[in-house]
Amino acid sequence: MNMTYKAVQEVLRKAGVVISKKGEVHRINFFSGLENTAYYTTSLQDALDKGLAMGRGAGKLQASAFAKSAEAGRRISTSARLG
Repeated sequence: MNMTYKAVQEVLRKAGVVISKKGEVHRINFFSGLENTAYYTTSLQDALDKGLAMGRGAGKLQASAFAKSAEAGRRISTSARLG
C-alpha cells in the first residue's frame, strides 16, 4: 500500500494522535501529549501502526489519569478542612 504523509495524518487525527515530521523523522503523540509519551520513527508505516495503537489505548490512559486526579483532589480538599 502506497501511503502518503497526509493520509496517515488524517487517520491518526481521527484516532486522537498527532503526527509531525522533521527531516525523515516522524513524531507521533497524543494531542497535548508531553515528551515522555512521544514516539519517533523514520517509517511512515511504523508511525501509523504505533499511532493507532496509542489511539486505542488512549481511553484507558485518560480514564486512569482522571481517576488519579480525582483522588488527589479528594486528598487536597480533606486536608484543607482539617488545617
